[in-house]
Amino acid sequence: MMNTENKTLKESDSLEKSLVKAVFATMENMAFEEPEILPGPLEIKGETISFSLQVVSPYLLLTRVEIPKKLAAKLTKTIYRDDEKEITDDLLADSVGEFLNTIIGTMMGDLTLGERIFEMGLPQKITGKQKTPPGDTRRVFFRIEGFPFCLEIFGEAFVGS
Repeated sequence: MMNTENKTLKESDSLEKSLVKAVFATMENMAFEEPEILPGPLEIKGETISFSLQVVSPYLLLTRVEIPKKLAAKLTKTIYRDDEKEITDDLLADSVGEFLNTIIGTMMGDLTLGERIFEMGLPQKITGKQKTPPGDTRRVFFRIEGFPFCLEIFGEAFVGS
């Protein structure tokens, strides 16, 4: 029987490495883009779209993506490959939520060594000012075709003692 208590990821575990791998795989598979990692922190300028996603088992984490609206539109157009399709705000939101869902699902699959035994919620659109949850934060900045974007992971679950 599986232990359903939240486990603690130690600092030596590769949460950030798994996140980076997941971002690369998702962007290459869904949008045919190869991101580059940027040194952070960076300010992401202009209008952005942000989503959060909670992981509840086997680790307790809150994840968040912040992506410029222009980049989201470019990636969405690539996904749908249809010049006639209208890129609405709802479609952009759906795409960004799906990117985050796919990235975190891929990351968790890697962290659970391919067992894919994990629980996470649904992506939630963030409106207004983003509050930073208590606990430790990891932020990783990426760029695709000149547009920086950020993935964040919040929580004490992954911090070593």
